[in-house]
Amino acid sequence: MRKIQYFFVLAAVSILAASCADSYLNQEPGGSSITEEQFNRMDNKVEGLVKGILPNFYMHFSDDHMSFGRRAIDMYGDLLCGDMAMPKASYGWFMEHEQMQTYNSRGLLWGYYYGIIRSCNRSINMIELEGMPSLNVSIDTLTESQLAKGFFYAEALTLRGWAYSQLHNFFVAPGAAETDLSVPVYTESDTRNDTIIGNPRATVADLRLRIETDFLDAIQYYDAYALWSRDSKIETNIDIARILLAYAYLNKGDNVNALKYAEEAITNGSPYLLPYESVLTTGFNNVDNNNWIWGQKVTVETTTSLASFFGQCDIYSYSYASAGDVKGIDKNLYESIPGWDIRKLWWNVYASSGVKNADMFAYAPDGKFYSAKSHTIQGDRDWLSDNVYMRWELPYLIAAEAAARNSDLTKAQQYLFEITDKRADPSLQTEYDAWKSSLTSQDLMLAAIKYNWRVELWGEGFGLQTFRRYGEAVTLGDNHLRQEKTINPSMPRRFTFEIPTGEIYYNPYLHSTMDEQQIQKKI
Repeated sequence: MRKIQYFFVLAAVSILAASCADSYLNQEPGGSSITEEQFNRMDNKVEGLVKGILPNFYMHFSDDHMSFGRRAIDMYGDLLCGDMAMPKASYGWFMEHEQMQTYNSRGLLWGYYYGIIRSCNRSINMIELEGMPSLNVSIDTLTESQLAKGFFYAEALTLRGWAYSQLHNFFVAPGAAETDLSVPVYTESDTRNDTIIGNPRATVADLRLRIETDFLDAIQYYDAYALWSRDSKIETNIDIARILLAYAYLNKGDNVNALKYAEEAITNGSPYLLPYESVLTTGFNNVDNNNWIWGQKVTVETTTSLASFFGQCDIYSYSYASAGDVKGIDKNLYESIPGWDIRKLWWNVYASSGVKNADMFAYAPDGKFYSAKSHTIQGDRDWLSDNVYMRWELPYLIAAEAAARNSDLTKAQQYLFEITDKRADPSLQTEYDAWKSSLTSQDLMLAAIKYNWRVELWGEGFGLQTFRRYGEAVTLGDNHLRQEKTINPSMPRRFTFEIPTGEIYYNPYLHSTMDEQQIQKKI
């Protein structure tokens, strides 16, 4: 039976347990309506465990309205790097990220990603207990159960690789040496062992090896068990694994492999780039959009209301943005968008309408992210707009940047122009052609690609890594609350998160390396 109920309680346990730095090592479900014994008697336990990880991407587990999974963390990063701006914060949500205060968020991120890793490890343990799927199989002879096991093993590996890659992106400094220490790494064998109460920090090289191995193994299993397909776009597949691997290589600085796997995704997948006529009409609110590879359908059962991306950013939903706490584009970035680029109309539309008091919504993303139900201020009180996690535009940007860094300007232009040709106003073709013709050097090409990372994927969680990867200072516009107006990714304790104090206390491998005086300084 393909369709089974998601085990929300299992996902909730992984997040709630992870709120304390050491408790994700706990092996027993708690606070749920299902016991371990009942779970072990169920059919399709592997599918249930892996699908039970997926609600972590959107569920809301606390009283605050800035802890709603993946899209909240996307906002954290885009606010930290300054691409997303808050001119005021009457309600306070996300203010610390706008002001570059990362102290509280590091514990949330740590618990979130390690909670997912724990759930992935538990799923892999269950698969191993029932018999590992083989890569040397005749796919036509496999039963439905065997096909499912191979697919969900690939999905567990993909989700674990993604969680570790996110830890890398937040907790490992740009330019870190391979021998530097990063974060602890836990695999299924650690989760199997009840005596494990922590692990030492892995080297950067070992963390990256874990990420790459998980994605590479996942790709092989997706390929071997290709007759099984995902039920919905919230699940992962071989395209997502390839693109995540390419992105991990790009952030590592391995541009050869970044290009290789981005091109494999484009060549072997079914890429679809948002066409010009749809750039301003999708609202980025519908998971059925052809250019969405990975995303979540929001229903009345899964909506998190105000505690959601649209509850924070969309002025046409009943939201904090509609009440004045706009999360808009940085003014300087907005003003850098040339006239030929139709994407300028992703922001500041209502504020430019001449309606009385419309200026309170200056630089809001009201032309990019807007309600699927209403185009009236606060008109949508259902919060049923869908969540985007990945679009086909991503591998094209990865390929363009990797090719440019490899000094292959022709290929870089090829991939970048696939996107920008669909963003250029046909009535301003001369201006657009002049822009394309000006990209005659590696530096100019990389600058153009950086601009497109910041504009095309604004609000989708890629801003911080672009900022860190390019390593260049940015001067912010005047629509920010923060005091610093020029920021640099090398600024200490600003753009690389420190290990949470709770982890240092509870993980004996970390506690033993720091005396109490050092720990108190971190509190």
